[in-house]
Amino acid sequence: MHGTTLKVQHGLTGYVIEKNIEGLDHEDSLTQPQPGGNCANWVLGHIVSARSTALGLVGKTPIAAPETFAAYGNSPIKSEASALPWNELVEMFRKAQKPLEEGLDSITDDTMSQPAPFSPTGNPDETIGSLLAAIAFHEAYHAGQLGLLRRLAGREGVMKGPEAATA
Repeated sequence: MHGTTLKVQHGLTGYVIEKNIEGLDHEDSLTQPQPGGNCANWVLGHIVSARSTALGLVGKTPIAAPETFAAYGNSPIKSEASALPWNELVEMFRKAQKPLEEGLDSITDDTMSQPAPFSPTGNPDETIGSLLAAIAFHEAYHAGQLGLLRRLAGREGVMKGPEAATA
């Protein structure tokens, strides 16, 4: 696993996330998919929480204390009271991009091969490198969800193929 590869992956997902959150407001972010699932506010907060963890893994300062993201664990946000303001989540996401890329640029093979502090899959052989790869995949998964949630909030889709972009 190479930091440069992970940097490219986070750059791509960062681009997709930026496009999918463009123009959304707090009310849009709380639109609940039916019959169930997570709203855009939860998805972006969940991504930011994972990025904050990734920052610590690459030797950078996390965006916020873990308790900031208590509402963004496994249960959907059901009320506005438990959601962070959308603009705050967007700002935290943007604030994390450059330090994450810098950390991935400078991470060593030795650091990547060290045991991870935890494993979301229960892998006893989890390394920092494999955990960072899992975080990159996780982010890509949720980046696509933001595209669907954008449409559910009544906004036009923004990720278009080359022929649609020129039409």
